[in-house]
Amino acid sequence: MAISRISSATNNGTTVTIGTHAANDLIILCAYNDGANTLPTLPSGWFGLIGTSGSSTAVTIGWKLAASASETSGTWTNADGLIAVVYRSATGKMNIPKVLSSNSATSATQTFGAQISGTFDENASDLWLAAFITNRNSSNALDTTVPTGFSNVTSTTDSSTWQIALHDTNATRTTAWTSTNITVTTSNFYRTVTMALLEIAHPSTSSSSYRPVNIRGGADQ
Repeated sequence: MAISRISSATNNGTTVTIGTHAANDLIILCAYNDGANTLPTLPSGWFGLIGTSGSSTAVTIGWKLAASASETSGTWTNADGLIAVVYRSATGKMNIPKVLSSNSATSATQTFGAQISGTFDENASDLWLAAFITNRNSSNALDTTVPTGFSNVTSTTDSSTWQIALHDTNATRTTAWTSTNITVTTSNFYRTVTMALLEIAHPSTSSSSYRPVNIRGGADQ
């Protein structure tokens, strides 16, 4: 069984109601702060995947493995908009996210960076790609301006200043992703974060000995 996307949800504010999920599902959340360089805070129970800021924008992306079917987002202080997405693996496996690239610029050309070497881990039984994009302009229709190979999952906007969107491949990748651009009408400032979703074997989270490891190389927080 390959990776499957179960649900997604958005909200303009500091909290979001996470969509349908079950124990052991992977939940990824992107929090965007418009008009300031202050990173949205990572609530207790979430692992930090990436935090990037500058030019009056800030993005924090975090993840967790659901312990039940009733997980909550917690409060992402300083966030103006949130996107949460849920992915599921086969029984006895779990999904782990890994950042491939992070790009930012003020031009209308917006880059989804190339897949780095080593992403096709021999221990992974499946691999998807997913990407968040944020833009300090609300008129670019990021939900319909999608790089080739991706499909839009969901998006949110404040209708006057900013947009956030989530895209994924909605399928297994068997070849390396190369750097791909989209062109929008205009942009005060944008950020893109491209991620790999790796499906690997794992012990049940019901075991007291199981503790997830931060994929960026550090121990869990």
